[in-house]
Amino acid sequence: MFAEELTGSAARKRQEKNRARRRQIKAQQQQQQRPAGGGITRNVAAAAAASSSGDSSNNIAAAQGGEVSSPSADVALNAGIGSTPKAGVTASATNAQPSNQQQKQQQQNKKQLSAVEIAAQQRKIRQQRQLQSSSAIKIQSLYRAYASNSALRDSQGELFDRRLSDLATLGALLTKAGSCADYVPPPATVTVLSVQLLYLTRRTKWNRRRGDLGSTTTSAGSTASGNLMLLPLDSTNMTRLAKYLTLVILPGMTADDDNMDPLLPWLDDALVGRRRVDHLLTLCMEALTGSSAVSTKEVDTTTGEAVGNLFRLVTGADREKRARAAILKYCRNKLILPRGMIDITTPGQTMDTYPGGGEGTGNLDLIRRTRTLLLYGICGGRPIPDNAERNREKCVSDRDRARADRSVSLLLDVLIGVQGKKAASVYSADLEGKLLSRFVEEILSVPLLTWKISAVTVKRLTTPAPAPGTNGVIPFVDMLRAFASQHAEELSRGGVRSILPTTDVPPTKCPALAVMCLLANAVQMGQVCVPINGSDPKRFDFRATNLFFLLMASLVDSAPIGSLSSRHSAVEWVSHGTHSTPIVLSVVVIDQCKALVIDSYVRNLFKCAIDEDIIGVDSIISDKNSKDKKYEDEMAQLGGTSAASLAAREARVDRTRGFWQSSKWANKLSKGMNSLLSGGGEGNALKKSSGQRGEGKLVNTSTISRQLANGSGSSSGMSAIESSYTKKGQVKEKKDVSNSSQQYSTTALFALCRTYGCIIARWGGSGKADIVGRASSSSSSRQSSDVSSSDATDKADPLVQSLLNVMCFSTPIVKTLWAIIQSDQHVVSDLYALIDENKASSPIRCLTIRPRYERTGVLSLVSRRDDGNLGSTVLYVFLCCLAHALILTDDIELHDMNKPLPPHQIRRCVLVLKKLLYRACCLDSVKLPKESSSSCVSNYFGLALIAAASRTMRDMYDRSSRRPLCPPKLWLVEDLLEKEIRRCKSRDDYVSLLSLPVLRVCPFLVSFKRRLRLFERIVTTDRISIQGSNDTHDLQPGVAVRIMRGRVLEDGLIHLNNLGGNLRRRIVVQYISHAGTTETGVDVGGLFKEFWADLSNLAFDPNFALFKATEGSGNCLYPSPSSRTAHGSDHIVLYEFLGRILGKALYEGITIQPQFAHFFLSFLRGDYNFLHMLPDLSTMDPQLYNNLMFLKTYEGDASDLCLSFTVAKDDFGGNEEVPLIPNGADVEVTNANKHRYIGLVAKYHVNDRVREQSEAFVRGLWEVIDRRWLLLFNEPELQVLISGASDGKIDVADMKAHARYTGGYTGLDKHVYRFWNVVSSFSSVEQAELLRFVTSCERPPPLGFMTLNPPFTIQRVGILRDGDKLPSASTCFNTLKLPTYSSEKVLKQRLLYAIKAGAGFELT
Repeated sequence: MFAEELTGSAARKRQEKNRARRRQIKAQQQQQQRPAGGGITRNVAAAAAASSSGDSSNNIAAAQGGEVSSPSADVALNAGIGSTPKAGVTASATNAQPSNQQQKQQQQNKKQLSAVEIAAQQRKIRQQRQLQSSSAIKIQSLYRAYASNSALRDSQGELFDRRLSDLATLGALLTKAGSCADYVPPPATVTVLSVQLLYLTRRTKWNRRRGDLGSTTTSAGSTASGNLMLLPLDSTNMTRLAKYLTLVILPGMTADDDNMDPLLPWLDDALVGRRRVDHLLTLCMEALTGSSAVSTKEVDTTTGEAVGNLFRLVTGADREKRARAAILKYCRNKLILPRGMIDITTPGQTMDTYPGGGEGTGNLDLIRRTRTLLLYGICGGRPIPDNAERNREKCVSDRDRARADRSVSLLLDVLIGVQGKKAASVYSADLEGKLLSRFVEEILSVPLLTWKISAVTVKRLTTPAPAPGTNGVIPFVDMLRAFASQHAEELSRGGVRSILPTTDVPPTKCPALAVMCLLANAVQMGQVCVPINGSDPKRFDFRATNLFFLLMASLVDSAPIGSLSSRHSAVEWVSHGTHSTPIVLSVVVIDQCKALVIDSYVRNLFKCAIDEDIIGVDSIISDKNSKDKKYEDEMAQLGGTSAASLAAREARVDRTRGFWQSSKWANKLSKGMNSLLSGGGEGNALKKSSGQRGEGKLVNTSTISRQLANGSGSSSGMSAIESSYTKKGQVKEKKDVSNSSQQYSTTALFALCRTYGCIIARWGGSGKADIVGRASSSSSSRQSSDVSSSDATDKADPLVQSLLNVMCFSTPIVKTLWAIIQSDQHVVSDLYALIDENKASSPIRCLTIRPRYERTGVLSLVSRRDDGNLGSTVLYVFLCCLAHALILTDDIELHDMNKPLPPHQIRRCVLVLKKLLYRACCLDSVKLPKESSSSCVSNYFGLALIAAASRTMRDMYDRSSRRPLCPPKLWLVEDLLEKEIRRCKSRDDYVSLLSLPVLRVCPFLVSFKRRLRLFERIVTTDRISIQGSNDTHDLQPGVAVRIMRGRVLEDGLIHLNNLGGNLRRRIVVQYISHAGTTETGVDVGGLFKEFWADLSNLAFDPNFALFKATEGSGNCLYPSPSSRTAHGSDHIVLYEFLGRILGKALYEGITIQPQFAHFFLSFLRGDYNFLHMLPDLSTMDPQLYNNLMFLKTYEGDASDLCLSFTVAKDDFGGNEEVPLIPNGADVEVTNANKHRYIGLVAKYHVNDRVREQSEAFVRGLWEVIDRRWLLLFNEPELQVLISGASDGKIDVADMKAHARYTGGYTGLDKHVYRFWNVVSSFSSVEQAELLRFVTSCERPPPLGFMTLNPPFTIQRVGILRDGDKLPSASTCFNTLKLPTYSSEKVLKQRLLYAIKAGAGFELT
């Protein structure tokens, strides 16, 4: 009837149509009579028609619940909800009323239409009206159905509530009557209530929301089982569900009578019953983990407890009450096991005969639904809340945390139940491991997990479980063990990222990778787990700590480089096929990861993992073998000989044997190196010992073990090590540790070394670049040798410095690791294989630090100690700590106080590193790896190991350059590069040797004499190519320079300073005497040497104020800080000029007198080590150094000394305070900042005051001498290169051996015999004057007279009387013209007179 009222009857329609036609005719007549007016009145009928003829498509859209925008659709919708048709038509006519212009146009169109066209229009109008009528009818029917359905749902809800209330009342009456058992409703009642509840919570076609016409997807993202579509669970339905479970379902399931269990008959009905069970489980799962649940915190708690009780019952987690076997199997396969993990324990049973799991169970996967809840069900649907950085833990509300905690706690109950004895008969052991592994993969990889769950749940995960069947293991660690056991192969090859789920957490939604989140959560739980955090040594668990930090090493190895970055924002590039997108990593997750390197945490761990008494550190470190004593005797023979003197002595030693005459060590190395640290026939013994492996066992201290470390030892010695290991080492291991709950084992220490060694290698700044820089033969090999930019940083991160500070200065790790390196069988074996290239499977640069796992059982695994990288890991951490400890160790502490190691142990370390660097630089570069080239990819750890070995070795070599640590030969590999140098023929051949890795990374392995020879050949061949040679008669014309005696510096500056690099050309010096006349002398090299000697004597004189002498021993020179005051702004020009002249002297092979300070020589090389500023300050200003050392060791309050961060500047009596830091005068020196003050004072005096002068000098030097040539030498060696032998004493025997005789003299002539007797009787000064008289240089060449060019020559000059002639010289040809004096006495007198006269070329 309501539709008839809306649309009208047929008769009524005809009447309205006729009336409209009459009105139209009348309007037309009026229009003809009055054409100018009445537009609105004439078109009333047309407007009504237009309003009644709506768009049929809009009506259909309105009927389907879609959005409509036309006025006609609004009319239909209003009519459907009770509006009158007249109101709708009136409104539509008003809105659709055309304008006067439109009416005129319509009238004109109608006049042009034919009768057929008018009839077609009328048919169209009728059709539209019919569609409007049908749409209105549909809307009305839907509205009435919706109203009736709502009423029915309300009535059913009230009925359901009354029935639950009746059950609750009945149960209360039974309890009041004293009944012990709960009331169990009959199965029929349970079925009715179940159907009612599912109806109340299920979405039907009458209450679907917009967009729910198709299949329904739940919050978990998978289709619900049985196409069940749930309404949003409000507080009412959540309360109903809790009461339903408590009063209806659980009593029957826990009843003793199987007939009262409501789920058993449902499971027997495969069509309806099982769907009902699935719907019930889905409803409970939605209430527990669904994001559509909208209720209060109290209702959440009540419902969560009820659902948790049901799930514990049907999964067997409840140890006291468990569901029947059929229900248990069915529900476990639904709730716990995803597709493909169905556990069928009955033989012969298949998926057809055993239902559960399979299709449609993804929505019921408790682990996956819990993960979805943690990711998107709380915190506003974002894995990491937007306010997490600002609010930290408070970013998760209490309600969200409670919801997440209930789900995780339930999951833990299920998994712990699976671990228990009762569950062992239901699930296989392999399935248990898979479930525990899934918890790690999907739950522990959720970002900010420890913030989203309660502290109680975290404590439950990290506290050893005392429940039966768990053996007191830590649940968290046991899950990690299962994870590693299930994925041992992937973890061993570094594929952690491929294991963890990533599809549901794209980086655009979660700015933290899964491996990064797993690392952060593991670190957070590890910190609160007392057995593995080191806070209580008595409860420290070595096995659990070992497993935990092995996994930490794998995670740190695979984590993005920004995981531990100290920068405020870290960016990770995420690959999307052909392109990559930058993602700014979450700061809060980074902070959680960085908790791994907190100072107190690291300190406690290493203190618990190190037991010096059991390892026997003191006995190992203090023990000396025959090799050590031999080296000590050699050092005693050297006495106080300076490093420069040792270098000069080495340069004079004749080492001309060929490569085939190599040393024993070289022979053994070429044959395969039968020992780790040299020795006899230990190879077979090591093979025998390889089978005797033990977990956490140490080889006890013995003399033979350290003989191996120093190059001695034999096969019998290796057998002795085996005996010591099997007898004494085991006794040590069985000794109980009084402060620990377990026996002590070094496995925990090794695991810590892996984790923190990986951090140091990746973020220490040395794991990105290959300092060896091998040349590749193809583009593919070049690509394989590169390291990904995301693997390691190119600069040291501050957290690494902080980490090394804690490890080096708060724990005895340096001594402990060095003791283990010498005594642990596995470490020794690994290092043996590492150094011996015939046994190693890959180059050093390809080594990895990640542990390798081996699955030994279903839930057990072992980290292979014989994986080949344990020794390299321990060695790397030791080298990093040793190098860091040497930063704050001065020379006195190193030599006299045995810090950080005794000198004899330093010498052993030199032996190990020498062989390691030799293999990395010389052998790996020429020998291909045994495996395919595709697998030989440089790894950041291998590169970092080479860099650490080079850095430590160079640091010790630099210290030895000031005060020798060991005999010079200990640094050398005999005959290294001898063959290569002999093979060179041209300048390019010699220069190409500079690119060899051994000369760039560790040139100290090559003898000083050989490096000198290489430098001399490079310079000589380059000089000949530019200047020509007399021998080849192609001497090029030189640059003529006129120098007046007395104006050497001024004239030299005018004529030579502007030449720059052209100083390599030949310089022809013409002297002008004091009288202004040109001296008679032709410069073929001798006059320039005399000019340089005169210039150096003047410029390097401290009285000239360009250079200043150190106040310590040696009176060495360094640029004067007051040079600007003395020489004005021209002092920089003078330093550049002197640098060029020194370069010219080195280029021409001229030696000079001045001795330079150690730190200034470092500036000349261009790589000054700022870590050695304090030792350098001790030579510059001993008094200031002593004052700083007093402050360093001052035990009182440093503020009592009234110091500030300023230094006094004293230039020619003027005092000025210079601030070391901004506003330094206002900053007081305290105990907290005194170390910084000491470093800044040393830096100011050693570097800042002379930086400008040194840089100018170095610029001039490098214009003539290539810097690469100078990097071949350390500071004392460079001094020898500049000045020859440091003591100035001439080796007469060497001079005599390489002298030539002309003019009639021979080596057997009596006059020649007298001459050598006279020269031998001269003092060092007189010998130097003689050498200058003949060669214009006071010092012989660094390589001795063998390299003097032209050779030292004695020419016979015949005389009749002794007074006829004095000895004279031709300095250009290094020739002494010696008259035939009658006696040795006369010869000596006349020779001394000639060399002391100081005349020019007039005295002959």
